[in-house]
Amino acid sequence: MLCKIAEIDRSNFYKWLKNPHIDAYEGFDNTLKNIFNMSNKTYGYRRMHLAMKKLGFKQNEKIVRKRMKILDLKCEIRQNKKKNNNNNKEMNSKCTNYLKQDFKATAPNKKYSVDITYLPTKKGMVYLNVIIDLFGKIPIAYKSSYSCDSKLAEETIDVLINKRKSIKNAIIHSDQGVTYLSKSYIEKLSKLKVIRSNSKKGCPYDNACSENFFSIFKIEKLYRLGYIPADKEEMDEIIEQYIDFYTNRRISISLGGLTPKEYYDNYIEKKKRLTKLVS
Repeated sequence: MLCKIAEIDRSNFYKWLKNPHIDAYEGFDNTLKNIFNMSNKTYGYRRMHLAMKKLGFKQNEKIVRKRMKILDLKCEIRQNKKKNNNNNKEMNSKCTNYLKQDFKATAPNKKYSVDITYLPTKKGMVYLNVIIDLFGKIPIAYKSSYSCDSKLAEETIDVLINKRKSIKNAIIHSDQGVTYLSKSYIEKLSKLKVIRSNSKKGCPYDNACSENFFSIFKIEKLYRLGYIPADKEEMDEIIEQYIDFYTNRRISISLGGLTPKEYYDNYIEKKKRLTKLVS
């Protein structure tokens, strides 16, 4: 599949694997360039190494890094590394943090992180609400609006329900923004029998997964546009394109070189095999 994505001829690729000394690094370099372009020039040497490894190349990170330098394959993004600060403000007495910065989930539909970010357009600010399944860090549901209100949050929950049918007993974690503390939103979650969890006030690290996703989206896509989108419709297209890339093609170091979709599909396949063995 990666050969198809990277636009590599399969016969030439396997011929090179059998005799990698032919033309030295020619086949290796061509594959590097194709994968780098496929990533929209967002992969650093670590992700490039994982992508090459999935194709069967055995060269280590050091060689990948060296060849990228020679080929002038420079990652066009730079991650901002933030230091964790546990000097947090106290929780609102009506809010409880059940997640407690434990962003690992053992299965899908167990833990969700939700947050809103604002995106500028020529017709005004667009607010994007995204729900991330912490199993595989998949942005499973999202909605955008010119208004940042409880309706946006509730409609995003509806999108999640359409995809997962039931979210009973799942944790849905958010910050203490007014959108997530509205009466109608809280009542909606209560009817769905989910566990509502909230960050401490002024502590973005309590909802780091959502914060990280928005940061990656803006760095890898939005800031590189070079212009401000015309309106919500154009912004929606940009959001949809990036979430498709992020879910289906962007490999994750924390997922062992898999994409979020591959990680999820592997779990479902293992579960099916286990069910067959038991039955």
